Amino acid sequence: MSSRVSDDAKRKRSPPSSPILTPCSLSPSVDTSTASNSPHKKRNKWARLLLRELYDLGFNDAAAALEREACVQLRSSAMKKLQSLVSSNKWNDALQLVTKAGGEHEQLRMKSTMAAREAALLLLQRKFIDFLLLKQLPEALHTFQEEILPLCEPNETEVKQLAELLLCRDAAEMKQRASRLWQDEELQLKLEELVSPEEIVPEGALRKLVQDVEMQVPQPMMSGRVAGSSLEVLSSHKNDVWELAFSPDGEMLASASSDGSVVLWEIKLKEKAVGFCQTMELKAAALHVLQSLEGPADCLAWSPDSRFLLSSGSRSSTIQLWDRMSGLCEKRFEHPGGVVTKMQWLPCGDQFVSGSADKSLVLWNAGESSVAYQWSGRRVLDVIVHPHDSKVFVLISGYEIRVYDVAHKSDELFIESENLMSCLTVSPSGKFLLVNFVKQEQLACIDVGTGSVVAKYHGVREQRYVLRPCFMGAHSELVASGSEDGKVYLWQRDSGTVAAELDGHSSVVNVVVRHPVHSNVMASASDDKTVRLWFLRSLE
Repeated sequence: MSSRVSDDAKRKRSPPSSPILTPCSLSPSVDTSTASNSPHKKRNKWARLLLRELYDLGFNDAAAALEREACVQLRSSAMKKLQSLVSSNKWNDALQLVTKAGGEHEQLRMKSTMAAREAALLLLQRKFIDFLLLKQLPEALHTFQEEILPLCEPNETEVKQLAELLLCRDAAEMKQRASRLWQDEELQLKLEELVSPEEIVPEGALRKLVQDVEMQVPQPMMSGRVAGSSLEVLSSHKNDVWELAFSPDGEMLASASSDGSVVLWEIKLKEKAVGFCQTMELKAAALHVLQSLEGPADCLAWSPDSRFLLSSGSRSSTIQLWDRMSGLCEKRFEHPGGVVTKMQWLPCGDQFVSGSADKSLVLWNAGESSVAYQWSGRRVLDVIVHPHDSKVFVLISGYEIRVYDVAHKSDELFIESENLMSCLTVSPSGKFLLVNFVKQEQLACIDVGTGSVVAKYHGVREQRYVLRPCFMGAHSELVASGSEDGKVYLWQRDSGTVAAELDGHSSVVNVVVRHPVHSNVMASASDDKTVRLWFLRSLE
């Protein structure tokens, strides 16, 4: 059965009046600067993007002319130094530049602390391999035991892969076994991806920007009545499906079940025309089946870069961090004080928050597996992080929503209600907040800027379970929700009028989620053990 509504299971607590969520505590080598909107900064940004593209295309003379005229450089002095150190196999100096940073003039900024950890592991592995190739076994073992294991904390699979290199008979076999980057050129490209864009513009950055714009060409608003067609039914779970989460890049869908399993689905979508109508062609395949440590799985959260998935369950205080590609559990976090009700990453990608109905809210440093701060005394039932700024919405005990400002260390009451609230959802733009009033069988859309009610939505059956809604459409012009009658309901956001009722599931629909790239594609999960993907189109 779906998670039942109860005061203990569904309400959140408000953090105490002591320090509010602190800013992402990043190491000195992490880029914490904010992008400036000044014309000069914008000019330099575009000049550097063009510069990289010219070099990538082989127009070196044109690139050199642009460097002189625009007075910009493709690489910072610190990045040039790192590339030189890598080329000359000076691994210790390169490692110091990545992990500790040099003097003020050669400080190398990384994208995140997790990126710094990955860069350090790449450099140390190359150092380890070089010693093996030179048949300097004691030095290789020292690097493995005294540097790689304590500094980088590799997971079990990474340790096994490195240990297997000790058994290789020659360089050819070692190259075949090495799972990470072998050639200097490959290593340099990977390091470019891990450092801050302020250090070097990554290869193909301008092309990626153009492709992203092409993928997210604004779609027309879906006004009036809406038609929904089922694209695919996914059925790998053996019991109720309680939670769904698309990865931010839209290439993966995670589904969590009361049977304790989390399935990672690879999702491929392609637009196609059928007569005069546009629809979607979808291919979905189960890539990994992850098993929670204990009990049902019903909490999921993707990292902003789509590389890692957090999962937990309604009977567990353990949070597991999974690697998307390998399907392996990289880390475990023990939430102090009780079972986890919700987890959310902060936009920086280095930290996440987890809440518990047993009166605790924890801010974690993901890279260090450490607690950055803990608040106690209030029952936390839901946590939603604003997608673009420092706001964190926390549902307290079902009757209060507080807004925390991470940057300014402040908090304030946002909404207080006499009616029981069960969950929160924020729009992709961060402008609107959906609040689920469970006993009233009603949803409300709140304008985040003013706190005023935009509209209310009626029609769902919701008495026993928490049903998570979402926004749909390119402009979040629709609101969608599952229902205990097995239907998916859609309303026009601003008017509250019903836009569609979708049939397909045979039991309670627990959650609906919007695809992050294709705003007219939605996934729903049900107690009928299935996940459905839907394509929406306007009938007007």
